[in-house]
Amino acid sequence: MRFRIVTVLPALALSIIYPALAANNVDQPTKTAGPIKSLAVDQKSDARYVITTVPQESAMERFEMKDAQGRNIAYVAMTDGDVGGLVFVDNKLTGAVSKQDALAFYSCRGYASATKYHWAKDANAWIEGLLAASQPTSAINLQFSGKSSWRSIVEVVNNPSLSQIGSLVDIGTNPLGILRKLNNARESMAERELFEKTRLRLMEVTTGTSEGKVAEIIKPEDVSFAVGGLVMAYPRFSIEYFIADGTVKAIQQPSFHVLSHKQAALFYVTNAKWEMCTPENWRNAMPVVNIPIPAVSTTPPAQTTEPK
Repeated sequence: MRFRIVTVLPALALSIIYPALAANNVDQPTKTAGPIKSLAVDQKSDARYVITTVPQESAMERFEMKDAQGRNIAYVAMTDGDVGGLVFVDNKLTGAVSKQDALAFYSCRGYASATKYHWAKDANAWIEGLLAASQPTSAINLQFSGKSSWRSIVEVVNNPSLSQIGSLVDIGTNPLGILRKLNNARESMAERELFEKTRLRLMEVTTGTSEGKVAEIIKPEDVSFAVGGLVMAYPRFSIEYFIADGTVKAIQQPSFHVLSHKQAALFYVTNAKWEMCTPENWRNAMPVVNIPIPAVSTTPPAQTTEPK
């Protein structure tokens, strides 16, 4: 009888405990919903929705900031598909950027952050160059293969929310081992839930938010006292904020501050002319990649993907 009790315990424990864990799994919706294969964007599309909906495995970077004219600028660059990046001004799609320019804009700002000071110190000058480089666009359809590259956000950031809970199937028949494993699973789940809640709160931060409000969510994991401001970096959450005069001036994902000092190879391009990586000359710094952006539609696509 003792043998029967011991062998039944794992199955009994799994049947009681595992459904509760699965029900609280923050990744559950993502697993049931299929991967995004395309995203139609037009003048009615919400900028923040678009830049956060582009899959992490297809996104090279995303940022938001206010320019010298007080306009809200949002940008997302892609590693996947034919479009290099999309630019939004005051929440409306205004332009598409070539793969060539998206790469140059990314790598040069990483180089500047590694060798001089955080790029957001000269954000207005960089943004002027980005707007000049973008091709006027009123509607475009993004296509995603689901394959990540070494520059995509999901590849360059060690995101704890993506880690999997240890398997509960191979825990053996030792009752103490079973309870210990289930205990660890509960702790891991609690940590993941807290991480996800914190990540969502950080993603809700907008330009103009006070430094204190950001710190209330969670203290910064890394800080850089940059020229003209302060960088509050959260590498685990793949995001950072450039603070000046006590408020958020720019939001960057992933954290250029951390990457430029610890993984600068992610900005490397063979035969680049690094001395040209300035707000005025960055477009001429990278070797030609010969990937043009697709023809741009002047009429809205048949379907747009919008939050309900």
